Amino acid sequence: QIYNSELENEFANFEDWLCIFPLHRGKANEDEDGNEDEHFVGKYKGSFYLYPTEEAGTEPKVSQGIPRNRPIKVLVRVYIVKATNLSPADPNGKADPYVVVTVGQKQKDTKERYIPKQLNPVFGEVVELTVSFPVESELTVAIFDHDLVGSDDLIGETKIDLENRFYSKHRANCGVASQYDM
Repeated sequence: QIYNSELENEFANFEDWLCIFPLHRGKANEDEDGNEDEHFVGKYKGSFYLYPTEEAGTEPKVSQGIPRNRPIKVLVRVYIVKATNLSPADPNGKADPYVVVTVGQKQKDTKERYIPKQLNPVFGEVVELTVSFPVESELTVAIFDHDLVGSDDLIGETKIDLENRFYSKHRANCGVASQYDM
């Protein structure tokens, strides 16, 4: 099935099993001011289940399907098909886009195969990375404009929570072919 919007919108941010709760540092006293962002220290991923005492019984229902408490290695395959309506980055009103995929310290790009003078490029690329949960769980897909002189310009980027997708009942177990032909 092909979806016309972000998969996070279609599947409620893949939070059917794991929910994300922000963690904030406590205040020293009630008079301490500051916005919430200053006190943000991380996030908790998990779920809370509350049962009436008579329903809970002695058998823990919650522990079924919970991941082990150690790192897990997974293969992430990112299919980069196309981009649409990119912002122009060159004086001629076009861009020379290429893609950079980053997870943790690992990074792969298509800089050698940039697409010249295009705002609606068809990349037809697949990138594979082996990552370890929970340490490397945020994937960044960025599109840069290739410049012959000076540094390349960032056109835009998006971040994807891989861990939520992996533990969701909606996770993908297959994808499109490793080659894409228009």
